[in-house]
Amino acid sequence: MAPTSYTALVQSKELSTKSRLPLAIAPSCSLPDLPSPYHVLVRVCAVALNPSDWKMPTFFYAEGNGLGVDFCGIIEEAGPLSTYSPQVRVCGAANFPYAPNGPRRGAFAQYTVADSRCLLKVPDGVTDSQAAAIGGVGWGTSCLAISDSEALGLAALPSKPADKPIPVLVYGGATATGIMAIQILKLSGYLPISVCSPKSSELVRRYGAVGTASYLSSTVADIKKLAGGVPIKHVLDCITTPESVSHCFEAISRVGGRYACLEAIPNGCTLRRAVKVKVVMGYEWESFDVEMNHPVYSRKANPASEALRTTWVKEIQSLLDKREITTKPIREINGGFEGIIKGLNMIYRGEEGDKKLVVGLSS
Repeated sequence: MAPTSYTALVQSKELSTKSRLPLAIAPSCSLPDLPSPYHVLVRVCAVALNPSDWKMPTFFYAEGNGLGVDFCGIIEEAGPLSTYSPQVRVCGAANFPYAPNGPRRGAFAQYTVADSRCLLKVPDGVTDSQAAAIGGVGWGTSCLAISDSEALGLAALPSKPADKPIPVLVYGGATATGIMAIQILKLSGYLPISVCSPKSSELVRRYGAVGTASYLSSTVADIKKLAGGVPIKHVLDCITTPESVSHCFEAISRVGGRYACLEAIPNGCTLRRAVKVKVVMGYEWESFDVEMNHPVYSRKANPASEALRTTWVKEIQSLLDKREITTKPIREINGGFEGIIKGLNMIYRGEEGDKKLVVGLSS
């Protein structure tokens, strides 16, 4: 039975003393209620860290709100319409904690709340750390970017691969989301090509890219060559810097195409009328509005995105059961909540970019 209070990492400028980030450990948080019949209360066993976990409290600070999204844990309490029952081990994304109007608690806590319809059942043989790294942010964002009719609009699935393989450029293929996207694209019958660092080229190819170009030295012509003479009409930009935006738009076919990115496009970037643009947020398929007081990052609950969620949760569950999808290499950090703070500061400083940082929270 869950306790009445628990420890969590929260956003706090006043209490933050050991970090450049506004983070503090709160030892007596009230246990959250289940916000819908589909939600579950989960005892968190391990969490995975993402760049958004330092960016959001830095640029969208909300005093007292929690942090963290990706987790693995064991269900303690389940709503009447939950997909899973108590004592089932699951992984996925906690309710998005970074919106001022949204849930106040995230995954970086002893207990978290999540919509069971967004979760995966963890197979035997998959460790808590591995499951937390799978989480929900990377594959969820990738699937939305790939399938959303406003984004890349690609209809194939791993269970129903494309009849005709077409190239899809993933800029930033060695990022956690890039690695997920490349695997999903390859399994869906597409030909993922990638721009990444030279040291990551072998890794990205191992995960399914049919070719890579270096972001340090390659030209747009080099990127186009990876497509084997086929025009590039679909691009996922996991970096979204002025340089990446420029390269991506120049690489897209003269007749036009689609460009999906994961952050607001920097001011001053030159876009093209013939290219459809969508900034994709992983929380788009949550069943509630997310108001960030920013037009690019705010989202309304979207039935179309929720329908995609239903489809892709089944697809990813099947891939996980068959061990056909994985994450970038994992680095486990000790120390519990102090370890999370340490890891987020490492990501903030640009360290360990080639590893997925995971922290265990089991008592």
